[in-house]
Amino acid sequence: MKLFLQKSHKWLFPGSFLMILAGIGLIWFGLMQTNTVIIAGEPVSVRTNALRASGVLRAADIIVGEDDRLVPAGDPWIWRSALITIEPARDVMIKTPDGQVTLHTAERIPANLVSQVDVPLFPHDRVLLNGRAINPNIPLEDETDFALLQVQPAVPVNLVIDGRQLTVYSDQPTLGAALEAAAIRVAPQDWISEDLLTPLEDDLVVTIRRARPVAVMVGELEVTGMTAAVTVGDALVDIGVTLQNLDHTVPSEDAPIPPNGEIELVQVSEQVLILTDEVPYANEYVEDPNTELDQVSVVQPGQMGIFATRERVQYANGEELWRDTPESWQASEAADGLLGYGSRVEVRTAVVDGQEIEYWRKISVYATSYSPCRLGVPGLCSNTTASGLPVSKGTIAVTRNWFNMMKFQQVFVQGYGYGTIADIGGGGFYFSHYWIDLGYPDDSYQSWHHWTTMYFLTPVPAWYPAVLPWP
Repeated sequence: MKLFLQKSHKWLFPGSFLMILAGIGLIWFGLMQTNTVIIAGEPVSVRTNALRASGVLRAADIIVGEDDRLVPAGDPWIWRSALITIEPARDVMIKTPDGQVTLHTAERIPANLVSQVDVPLFPHDRVLLNGRAINPNIPLEDETDFALLQVQPAVPVNLVIDGRQLTVYSDQPTLGAALEAAAIRVAPQDWISEDLLTPLEDDLVVTIRRARPVAVMVGELEVTGMTAAVTVGDALVDIGVTLQNLDHTVPSEDAPIPPNGEIELVQVSEQVLILTDEVPYANEYVEDPNTELDQVSVVQPGQMGIFATRERVQYANGEELWRDTPESWQASEAADGLLGYGSRVEVRTAVVDGQEIEYWRKISVYATSYSPCRLGVPGLCSNTTASGLPVSKGTIAVTRNWFNMMKFQQVFVQGYGYGTIADIGGGGFYFSHYWIDLGYPDDSYQSWHHWTTMYFLTPVPAWYPAVLPWP
């Protein structure tokens, strides 16, 4: 037993030392743990047995700048897996109406950044980040290494709405946007003293008159609309009712709009009645070589003699107000006219009934027909004509005065054909037109009783009447 104890004592010290080393190793490996470091929003895992935050950062080779923000702050002890956040500092330029300042800071809340440069931030002030409006109480995202903050102080807008004064504060760039942000509606018919695109500036005073309904009675017609006008005349312009000539309104144009909005438009008109009594004039005819044959020109127009009577009458809404005493005078004296009958010959060609003809005169005639035994005298037949030629197809009978001037003149009658003036006949004057008879043999007679056109064929005779005589 004694020998055993002697041998055990021999190994006691080395074993104890080994056990101590083993315990230290277990403690060392037991302290190893995984920590998370978030740098600018990006997580980094670090496995270390460091007991302080600084040791974790050294293990990850992370250097924290003087202006960077470390959470938790200081250099706390770490007994279990830790979360360390580093917000790197960056340049932030802050622009205000008084100037600009550049900070190198890890602060992310715009309101806090603005307070660092001693700029008070009021509830309606506007803060822009790189030109974009933001909520100053929401932290900035780490999008870039540089940020531009612009502070636009809210501007007071002094409003006078229908005589009631009101002040609103706005960070909007224009008057229209400020009113919209303040939930102040401006209808199209309302009147506003400034343009809605007016930039907001200090001491801006804006007057707004709300539109109200008006009713205008025009005779029996009622015209309604909305207007922000002050006077009756301006209200009429707004709703598209215009005064004409002697019209007037009740109340008058320059009077304020009545509280009930009712306006009467009195339509006043004047009518000038002119009665005339005309004295006729006569026309004298002269030859006009510049006018074509059978045409009439006006060489000098005639003028009627006129006696006039004038009377003026005034009406209001269709009812007569008054009329003045009639006034009479001679407006003009009668003057005879001078008409020219054409004597100039124009040779023309035409295709009539399929025949191409050349003519120098054409007239409208009423045509009847006859044959040797159809002379209008019962029991009488005669084949002799005034020219000595027999009655046949192509024999044209005219009045005596025409026959004396146009004997053997070649003509073409539409619907009949070629013919020669070779006989005396025709019915004479008929409804202000000329009448001819068309010859036929008895065995091929055709009855005519209608209007047609007669063409005088070329050559043009050496003499011809400028005006065809009536019977």
